[in-house]
Amino acid sequence: MLFLTSRVGRSTQTVDYYRKCLQLLYQSDPNRNVHAFTTREIAAVLAAYEHIGSQRTYRRGLNAFFNWAVRARYCLENPCDHLEALPRQKRNVVILQLDEVRQLLRAAQSYHEGELAASVAILLFAGLRPSELADLKTTDIRTGNLIIYGGKMEGKIKRRVPIVPPLKAWLDQYPFTGVPKNWYKKMGTLKNAVQPAEWVSDILRHTSISYQIERDEDIGKVATRNGTSDSMIMLHYRDVVENPQDVTAYWRLSPDVVEKVTLKGSLPDQQSVKWPDDKELAKLVFEKPLTRLAKDLGISDNAIRKRCIKRGIKLPKNGHLKI
Repeated sequence: MLFLTSRVGRSTQTVDYYRKCLQLLYQSDPNRNVHAFTTREIAAVLAAYEHIGSQRTYRRGLNAFFNWAVRARYCLENPCDHLEALPRQKRNVVILQLDEVRQLLRAAQSYHEGELAASVAILLFAGLRPSELADLKTTDIRTGNLIIYGGKMEGKIKRRVPIVPPLKAWLDQYPFTGVPKNWYKKMGTLKNAVQPAEWVSDILRHTSISYQIERDEDIGKVATRNGTSDSMIMLHYRDVVENPQDVTAYWRLSPDVVEKVTLKGSLPDQQSVKWPDDKELAKLVFEKPLTRLAKDLGISDNAIRKRCIKRGIKLPKNGHLKI
C-alpha cells in the first residue's frame, strides 16, 4: 500500500494503526476505488463502534489517509471533511493521591541507593512523558531548566521546563545520570511498595499536570510547558485535585519531607551495607582502588560511585595513583 510506505519515520505501532484504519475501508467494500467512498459510507463504517473514543481514533487515521489521497490525486476531496462533529468527551484522568506521591518518592529514595529518585522526581515535578525521560541527557539539565526535544514529540516541538524548587532539591541530592536499566521493571517494584488505588500509563505525568494547573491557574503556560494544547488541559486536567492544601503540600515534597514516610507495601530485601561516614569515605576513595574498596565493603564499585555522587563526595580522576 503506497500510503503505508509513505509513512516514513513512523514507528511500527503507528504504521499498524494506519493499517487497521485502512482495513475498515477494505472490509466495507474491497473492490471500491478510493475516490468512490462517500461521507455517508465513512460515517457508517465509524458507526459500527459504539464508543466515541474508538470512532475518534479511527476517524483520525482515515482522515490522514484521505488527505494523502487528495494530495496524490487519487480523489478530489476528503470525505471525512464533511462528517458531523463528534460529541466532546471528558475522560477522568487518573492521578496519584498526595499520600501515594509521598510513598512513591520515599520508595524511590530507598530503593537501590536512590537509583530511581531523579527519574521519578522529574516525572512528578516536570510532567515529562516517559519517552521524553528516556531521551533526556545530562546535558539537557541546565541551570533552572530542562530542555526537552526528544521522545514522542521529537522533531515537532522543543521546550523549556522550569526546574521548580522540589525538583531542584531532588536533583541536588540524586543527580540525574540517565534512566536506569530495566526502568519499567524497577518502577513496578516501587508500585508494589506503594500499592496505589489505581495505576495507568502516564499516571505520573497526569499527576504532575493536574497539580501544575491548580498551582499556576494559567492554562496556556501549563500547556506550553508540558507540550500539549490548551483544549487538552481544559478537557482533562482542570479540577482533578480538589483540596487546595494538597496542592501546597505537593510542591513542598523534598527528600527531607518524605524521609519518614511509611510504605504501605515493602521493597525487596536489599543487602545491608555498613557505610563509613562521609568524611571517611572521601578519604578511602583516594586511598584504595574502587574495586578493592568495593570488595572490602561487600558491594559493587558502581554503588560506591552512586553514593559519592549523591553525597557530593569528590571521586578521583582516572589514572590517580592509589597508595
